[in-house]
Amino acid sequence: MSESANVIEGVIVPLLTPVDENERVDEPALRALIRHCLEGGVNGIFVGGSAGMGPLLTDDQWVRLMEIARDEVDDPVPLLGGVMATSTGRAIERIKILDQAGFHHVVVTPTYYITPSRHEEFMAHFDGCRQATDMNMVVYNIPSCIGAEIPVSVIVEIVKLGWTRTIKESSGDRDYFSDVLHSTADFDTTVLQGWEIEIAWALSAGAKGFVPTCANCVPELFAALWRAHRAGDDVQRNEAQERIVAVREALILGDKNWIAGLMYGIKTLGIGRGNAVRPIADISDEEKKKVEAVIEVHGNVEDQEAGA
Repeated sequence: MSESANVIEGVIVPLLTPVDENERVDEPALRALIRHCLEGGVNGIFVGGSAGMGPLLTDDQWVRLMEIARDEVDDPVPLLGGVMATSTGRAIERIKILDQAGFHHVVVTPTYYITPSRHEEFMAHFDGCRQATDMNMVVYNIPSCIGAEIPVSVIVEIVKLGWTRTIKESSGDRDYFSDVLHSTADFDTTVLQGWEIEIAWALSAGAKGFVPTCANCVPELFAALWRAHRAGDDVQRNEAQERIVAVREALILGDKNWIAGLMYGIKTLGIGRGNAVRPIADISDEEKKKVEAVIEVHGNVEDQEAGA
């Protein structure tokens, strides 16, 4: 593995998974979406996560997703595979598939449905997963989907033991994020922000990157924020953050299933059919117009940067 493929920082897009009318992975659309994101300036690709409907796909389609992504993404670009499972044993099965496919990074959540509640349960799960592979294990906290928040004490112990050096934190809780960031700072840990409305704040606090779902639709906007941050341009970074909030409000669609709006968003770009897997329903015609409008307004970042 090249050194650059081992560095996870900047914009890591949690890729959507385009599917056809039979809920099978739409290979041409998936490849087109990966290229769209890479050409838009993202720094890495994360497949099979929450946005990618990893836990919703059938086993054979999950495997197919990983095979296509590994074939499409060249090694210099970090490629992360998501493992969300109901037991440690099931997680290990998927980790071995990623290993065989040639992945270098695996993103692991706590188990869901019956969630861990004790320190030793979290530790046993992550210990089992890290022993199953030589891949870099990214520990992923997303309580809104899993139903359990990883205690900060667990994260600190995992980091001290050397099981991980990368944390993806998507709780949306600023205090929790800060606690993770500061508690692991002495161990050269990469903490990634997964909550889009807090990207600028998280980077100023010390985060090394972010994992934004809306980057599937407008990757250039998130790449522009990262460039501004790297250049030390707080004004441009904060302006990009304001635009990101506006994009997110249109795409996530309030109380609707947030994947549906994003799926229609990439359809407006000519990628895929716009549908998700059941039971996720399509959005309304009125909502589709909102999605179309926000992508038209915010999609052409280069022109807007030139006019700034």
